[in-house]
Amino acid sequence: MDVNDIVAVVNNQKAAALSLSKGGWEGWLQCELWYYLNVTKQPAESTEREVKYPNNPQYCDLVSGNQWIELKAFGEFREGDEQRFMDSVAQDVHKLGNIPHGANGFAAVVVSKSIGDAVRQAFINRGWHGFTRTDAEYVSIFSLTTQA
Repeated sequence: MDVNDIVAVVNNQKAAALSLSKGGWEGWLQCELWYYLNVTKQPAESTEREVKYPNNPQYCDLVSGNQWIELKAFGEFREGDEQRFMDSVAQDVHKLGNIPHGANGFAAVVVSKSIGDAVRQAFINRGWHGFTRTDAEYVSIFSLTTQA
């Protein structure tokens, strides 16, 4: 799985509309990406949702083969929730430190393209320079790859 798979799921008007909601977009994204990877993508990638990290009580959003994937999606109208959201991104990246030896980690932050610049600035303000930004028609995706 890579950023192009996320683009395939969210680069449409349905996702653009959901990105305006105050909640539920992240859960929708996780389910749609699971469906895309298991059913739509050819060849399909065997992917599981909510997999427990080894020796850790926390769960990973998706595991596709040897790749552990954490997703975050921020709705455009969740004003006032930015700091909590950025803290949750940091927690997800930290969780990826628990992936099994030899596995890859992938963190993705998906936001409406209209707030992509503000989110990029928030990353810079926190000193997070390892994320790569990919812009699609409707969304901006910030991704980070790690290895154990």
